[in-house]
Amino acid sequence: MRPLSARERRLVAVALLLAAFALAWFVVVGPFVGGFFDRAAHRKELEAEYQRDLRIMASIPVWRQAAERQRASAQRFAISAQSGQLAVEALKEHLSALATEEGFQITAMQDLDADTPSGEAKVRADLQPNLTQLKESLRRLETEGPYVVEYLSVSADRALATGHSARLAVRLEISASWRPPRSRTP
Repeated sequence: MRPLSARERRLVAVALLLAAFALAWFVVVGPFVGGFFDRAAHRKELEAEYQRDLRIMASIPVWRQAAERQRASAQRFAISAQSGQLAVEALKEHLSALATEEGFQITAMQDLDADTPSGEAKVRADLQPNLTQLKESLRRLETEGPYVVEYLSVSADRALATGHSARLAVRLEISASWRPPRSRTP
């Protein structure tokens, strides 16, 4: 192998110097500078999270007021009863009162405890209203309380046989949520 000329030695020296700078950059300076950028990005994320948290904390009074309004109106959305059986009885009484007020008769009524989840009362009733009474009763059930009509079957076989409007055979299943009455604190 022949000895390197002065020009070649300078080129090798410059190449080694560039390699040393590149190595120093990738090993020392790059991670050091990259750490600044990573911490700056993390600071921005933390700042955004802090701003979100401030907005959430500022909305706490609004959510408390909404919860109070819901607590105050809870009785509109559930029957107040000591037990599930008492809730079923209240549901039956309401349906009987509705039949009396609307002028139709209830031929059968039973509670459906086995089919209901905890906190719900469910009743099945067989009714004999005319069309107007049925419509008005369903409207009242829909608007007057925490009642949900889960099943409705209407049969007009008698009207078909006689050729004129007659009482309908209706099977109705209604349910309502129930909760124990709130204890009063002095």
